[in-house]
Amino acid sequence: MTQRYHNPFAVIDLVAPVEQREWYDLYSATGAGGSVDRSPFPRRVDLWFAGLSVAGHEGLRPVNLAGCDTFKFIEGSIFDRDSWRVQAVMLVAIAIDEDVEVVRDPHRVMAVANGMAAVGVP
Repeated sequence: MTQRYHNPFAVIDLVAPVEQREWYDLYSATGAGGSVDRSPFPRRVDLWFAGLSVAGHEGLRPVNLAGCDTFKFIEGSIFDRDSWRVQAVMLVAIAIDEDVEVVRDPHRVMAVANGMAAVGVP
């Protein structure tokens, strides 16, 4: 399917803290390949997005992952399949930074999103 919207995150990594790797492997089918009872998320990005959503709903603040050990599980090009997630991630970053201009910096937006997912996944 052709991408309908611009994806500014296409070459930016989605990362999580290393200490959460086991959860990503266990709870996503791409990691464990198990049943839906054991691995309710089809892809790691779905768990990541759930964590982002939970953090936003709970009013949590993102952690700064810049100095943490992280692992990359996919690039932002995954959003080409679900382009609505691009807008959702941007909206979260606007709410956190309280400045619409944050969307001019895709790396900052993804840093916020990765930080939100990191606090929401646990």
